[in-house]
Amino acid sequence: MESQKLLAAGWERLGARLSELQGLSIDREAYPLAPDSLLVGDESGMPESVSVAAVVRSLLDSAVDDLVSAFALATEAKRLSPVGIPTLVRGAIELAGLGMWVLAGNERLGRQERAIRIAYDSFVNASKFFEELSKNVAVPQSVRDDAAKGAVYNKSCCSTLLEGAARGGHKKNKVSARLNRTSALKEVDVARETDFFSKWQLCSGFAHGLAWASQVFHTQVHVHSMEGGGLLTGRTLEEDRAQAILNWGLHAVEELTGTFAAGRQSLPGPMRDCQLSPAQREKSLRKLWLEGSVKVEFKLNSVRRRVRCSSRRGAEWGLDNLVALCVRSRHVLRGALVQ
Repeated sequence: MESQKLLAAGWERLGARLSELQGLSIDREAYPLAPDSLLVGDESGMPESVSVAAVVRSLLDSAVDDLVSAFALATEAKRLSPVGIPTLVRGAIELAGLGMWVLAGNERLGRQERAIRIAYDSFVNASKFFEELSKNVAVPQSVRDDAAKGAVYNKSCCSTLLEGAARGGHKKNKVSARLNRTSALKEVDVARETDFFSKWQLCSGFAHGLAWASQVFHTQVHVHSMEGGGLLTGRTLEEDRAQAILNWGLHAVEELTGTFAAGRQSLPGPMRDCQLSPAQREKSLRKLWLEGSVKVEFKLNSVRRRVRCSSRRGAEWGLDNLVALCVRSRHVLRGALVQ
């Protein structure tokens, strides 16, 4: 059947791209930063133990791992798990969304602040975990003793990170603010015209065992009368919908890899402190690029300047650099595409 051929082709495409992404995750030398890139500039003023690029790379690798695991469950284990697949994809969307949240920060200071908040949140969560474990009488005393040391260590890391951030010009109350992942995904959607939150929310419904999620997305196959009373409704995840969920996760990861790439590439001097552009603008920019009619409006030293970049001049920068420069921000650099 034609539908089966399309599904088979879809699985093949997913597998090929995920294999490529997994290979990059394994390679420690992957995703290099150009010496004059936006993200290299972001290293200035950061605490010694935190890097914007490293935080984003860590989130990207983790998102890929979740997605590869979901794909393996569907293809290698031959199990279209109605809960397992969306739960893993939920992780991929959330992690990719957090990476996008870091990169979509307001200029350099915003990206740095968000990366520090990610690192600080990790230390805070670790200290809480070890603190609770150290009081748990159900575990051996030796485990509790080690947990108490872990709590002290992670609290110390929190303090060290805050001091390092303050030395770099960051306000302690901002970098230590509670990280709300729901809000972060919503902020990304508003800034980048993406759809991380709704996809993540639906997948979260499966992860938390909420009945509404399966009612919305799965196919009902039976209603069973349980012995002693009660009805048990059985639902299944159809193959085309399983593939759709995986594509949601892949789209989230591709949004992050594309924006990460723009931040890692060489930029012309005056533009090395700007805000990254929406990935979906690249297609429009490429068309205008070929027509030789790209105009970039930017603010330099508080003076608004406007330049028309012909294909000849643009070739010196490279198309990918112009993609990075074509931003929707009202700050520092503001890109405009014109016919």
